[in-house]
Amino acid sequence: MNSKTFLKPKFIAAVISILSLVAFCFYSNEARKEIYFLCGNYGAGDSLEHVVKQLNTVNLSEFRMENLAQGKRITHSSKLNFHLVSCNIQFNHAEKVVAVSHG
Repeated sequence: MNSKTFLKPKFIAAVISILSLVAFCFYSNEARKEIYFLCGNYGAGDSLEHVVKQLNTVNLSEFRMENLAQGKRITHSSKLNFHLVSCNIQFNHAEKVVAVSHG
């Protein structure tokens, strides 16, 4: 390869695309690990306040809280994983964790 090959737009576009894909994969994996790590911190009997306090520290993921007939549910997921990796935390009316599941 000579120096003119490295200056061609197709080569530059290919290199940028590959580097972008590598960066996306890295951050996507970090978001996945963030979800699983935080979800592993919760167990039956933990308070809603304790869970929300920890979830407020997330960088690469997000969570949303829903009010249900049985209590509340928090769904923790990431756009970087297209919300395919998630954690569901169920609370009773006393705002204590009842169940934690990975989805």
